[in-house]
Formats: sequence, C-alpha cells, structure tokens
Amino acid sequence: MKILIVGAGIVGFNLAEELSKEGHDISIVDRDIDQIKLISEKLDVLAVAGNACLPTVLAAAKIRDVEMVIAVTDKDEINLMVCALADLFKVKQRIARLRHMEFTSKKPIFTPAELHVDEAVNPSQIIIRFILKILKTPGAVNVADFADGDILLRGFDVPENAPLAGKTIKELQDISDFNSFLIVAIVRAGELIIPKFENEICVGDKVYMMVDKEFLPLVLPMVNKTADAVHKVVIFGANRLAVNLVKELEAMGIGDISILEPDLKMANRAADELSRSMVLHGAGTDLQLYNDVNISEADFFMALSDDDENNILSSVLAKKHGAKRAIVISNDPDYLQILDSIGVDVAINPRLITVGVILQRLRKGKVRSVFKLIEGEAEVLEIALGDESKCVDHKINQLNFPKDAIIGAIVRNKSMIVPHGDTLLKSGDTVVLVTLPSAIGKVEKIFGQKTFF
Repeated sequence: MKILIVGAGIVGFNLAEELSKEGHDISIVDRDIDQIKLISEKLDVLAVAGNACLPTVLAAAKIRDVEMVIAVTDKDEINLMVCALADLFKVKQRIARLRHMEFTSKKPIFTPAELHVDEAVNPSQIIIRFILKILKTPGAVNVADFADGDILLRGFDVPENAPLAGKTIKELQDISDFNSFLIVAIVRAGELIIPKFENEICVGDKVYMMVDKEFLPLVLPMVNKTADAVHKVVIFGANRLAVNLVKELEAMGIGDISILEPDLKMANRAADELSRSMVLHGAGTDLQLYNDVNISEADFFMALSDDDENNILSSVLAKKHGAKRAIVISNDPDYLQILDSIGVDVAINPRLITVGVILQRLRKGKVRSVFKLIEGEAEVLEIALGDESKCVDHKINQLNFPKDAIIGAIVRNKSMIVPHGDTLLKSGDTVVLVTLPSAIGKVEKIFGQKTFF
C-alpha cells in the first residue's frame, strides 16, 4: 500500500519505520529539515521537507498516488487541514491524530467524518481507557485486550506473598483447576524471557499472562492475594487528560480524589469543573501538600502532567512517602527503560501508544492487531487463520515453532483454548502469540499463506 505520513516526530518516525519494514511504499512530510534529513538517512522512504498544508508540498510527496494519509503532527488544525486536502486529492483513507476532546467526544458538533477524517485517534482517550483497565485489574502493570475483548493480556509484578512465586510453569498448569490462562512472558532483571515448562516464577519478576476474560477474577489471587480495590487516588497535573480521567473515576465510585497543580489558572479551571474532587495549587515536590492529601493512604499516585521530569520526580517522592503504586506519563520514550528501576509501577508513553493504535487500525487480512511490550521489544500478535494458512490442520508440535515465541491463546467459537503441543489448529481460529524480534520472520512463515501451483 502507498501511504503518506504527515508529521515526522516520534509517532511519524515510528510509523514510517514499521510500515516500511512491512513492505508498504511510504512518503513522509515535515517542516523540520533536520528531521527529514535524518529519516532520509535511516529509512527507505520518500522524505519531503515543507508545510503539509500547502497542496504543492503534498503533491511533491506523491499524494496523488497514495491510498492512505496519516496526519500525526502535534497540531490538530494541521492534521484536519491535511485530511481535508487529502479528500480533495481523492485519497481513499484518512487517519488523523486529534488531541482535543471536542473532536472525539460522544456528541461533537462535527463528527470526524464531517471533517474529512475516516479514523480519529485521540491519545488522551486511549490513555484514559488504559488507566481504567489498570485500576479495574488489581495489581496489573500492563494491559491489552484481544479477540474483541474476550482474551486479556495482563502484566503483573510478582510480590513476596504471590501464590505462584516459586512455582514452575508446568506446576502452575498442573495445579490449575481451569484451563483458561497461560503465562507467556517473564521479565527478570530487565530481560524478557519466553517461558518453558521448567522456568520458575521468582519474587520480583514481572509476568505477562493470557487469560479468558470470564476467569480473570479467579486468576488474580494467584498473582497477588493482597491486591485491593482502589479507593484513594492522588493526581499530579490538572490538564485536560487528568480532568477527563477524574470524571471517569468519579463515575466509577472512587470518592477520594485529589489533584495537585502548580499552575494557578489550571488549578482554578479544574476546581470549577470538578465539584466532587479536591484540587490543590502547588508543586509536585511540595511535601506539605503530600501531607495535606494524606499521600501515605493513596492507592495510586498518577503523574499526568506534560512535564516528564516533574512527573518522574513527583512519583518518586510520592512512593517514598507511602503511595502504594505510581503511574507516570513520559513523553520521551528514552525514560521508559529506567522508570521501572526507580519504583514506577506503570509507565505510559502517549506517542508509542498512539503508534500502536494506528498500526492496529491499519492491519488488514490475517494480522488483526499488534501490541508492543516495552521489555525486549516483544510483540503480541493476533492472527486469524483461514483455509489458505500454512499452519491449518497441523498440530502445534509439528510447526517447528521458534524458541523465542509462544502461542498464548487460541480462540475458537468465541471460547479460549490454552494451547498444548498436540493442539490442532483449524481454519477460523484466532491465534494470539508473543514473539521476540528474533523470531518474527519465522512466525510470519509459519502463519503465512500456502503456495498453490
């Protein structure tokens, strides 16, 4: 497919890199000449420097030949203008990153379609949904859903009192009274391991498991038998993301919510809009404020401001003074690798989340969705099997499956099957698997199409 990407920041660069690897014909436009030069040197794409709101610049990027435009600059108005121009150029599909809630709310004055946008991606809405899933899964540090929400991927830190600590993968399968979950990855000392039967779960590990949605409440006590529901939340930052999240938390019934905001105008605006939650004006490093909100009783501290450094510092202080868990937004992906080592429980990068959602919406044919794990650059793939799939009518132990990948779940007739070596794959199945980069090529061959002569 020929695709034009407008915006060469972190989102645009990652999209161009991923899509060009998959064999798409990519062109990219950005006003930053240095960034365009960097992309020209690193990627096999057509990179054009210029103002994407000008038809001549879009024409230079071969917009007349493309089937899709993805507008992901940091300005909503530019993304909307690009999609409007793309419509005039008769581009069939138009995707835009739109940050303002007005464009993606339930009752907008103009729908995205009326603004020439086929798919609107709002990072704030994605983050809010992610955080709500974390809160609804006690102890979870990462979440993703597959098979229309019937199969859940959940990541957990393993505390000392976890019943599964000290058990091998085989022991966990043997003692389970139900066949509806499988541990598909272990993160130990920063390294992601695709587990085998003999691997033991240790205290301090992070484990990722595939689980049937209906059985999640039964699985949770195995991971952390003392994880409690959330009653008290303290938030640093009163931007639109935080305010909209608080509205959702209030609707969930969480009655003790406090917001700390260093900007007086933003604090006053949030206080006017939120009648049930407390908004305090002050810095995220003000220990007196932490005492005022009883930080030691907080189930979650959420650093959601637009300042990465203050988010990180405030979360470290909050954990030091008693907050049970911390969620931190970091716009710089370079910070993600160190956040776990300093006690941050959940790290969120809005740009990488946006990339993942756009890639998921781009998937056609058999790969229905892709979810990236920070650790080890592992990918979780959801693949639909058809009559033409090479692996159909083969048992898993006949596939020569790579050691750096694992099938976590098979969905058949809307029911989850935990895979075993003698499990037969059938046309119509959906397979959810985890793979490290080293095994992606082999996985693609196994689940590719048969060759007919």
